[in-house]
Amino acid sequence: MITVATLAHEMFKDIDLTNQVTVDMTCGRGQDTLFLSNISEKVIAFDIQEEAIISTKELLLENNKNNVELILSCHAEARKYLPDIIGGIIYSLGYLPHGSKEIMTSPSTTIKSLDEAIPLLMEGGICVIVVYQKHDGNESMAVKHYCSNLPSQVYDVIKISVLNKELAPYIIKIQKKKNSES
Repeated sequence: MITVATLAHEMFKDIDLTNQVTVDMTCGRGQDTLFLSNISEKVIAFDIQEEAIISTKELLLENNKNNVELILSCHAEARKYLPDIIGGIIYSLGYLPHGSKEIMTSPSTTIKSLDEAIPLLMEGGICVIVVYQKHDGNESMAVKHYCSNLPSQVYDVIKISVLNKELAPYIIKIQKKKNSES
C-alpha cells in the first residue's frame, strides 16, 4: 500500500516548481524537505526543535543538497521569512518521528501559518497537509474547519482519507486557482 507521505509527494507531480520557492512548515526528519529540494529552486524549512533541524541538515548533506534554508522557528512565524510568492507548501502535523511526543504542532500555530502562507501561493500552487488524527484530534478538526471555509472562487480543496481504518492519517490538498485573486 502507498504511504501517506508518498501520496503527499505525488500531489506535487503536476506542477512545475523548478524556478519556485517551496516551504516545508514542519521539517521533522527532513524527508519532505529533501523531496521539495529535488523539485524546486529553493526550500525554506521550519521546525521548533533543534533535533529536527540537525536531522534534516544531515539528510540534506548526505544528498548533496544546498538549496535549503533551515529555520529554527515555529511555522506560525513563517511569514517574516517568506517571499511574496511561493510555489508549494507542505505540512506534516503532529510530533517529530522518534522524538518527544510532548512537543507537537498545535491548532493555533498551524491555523496562523496557514492563514498567512496560503495567500502567497502562486496561481496553480498547492499546499499539502498531512494530518495525523491520533496525535491531536483538536488540530485535525481545526484544520478541516479552516480549509473547508477557504473561498471556493480562489481555492480548490480536497481531502483524501482511508475509509476503512479508524483514525488513519489523511491529506488535505489546497490548490490556488489560476486567474484568482486573494
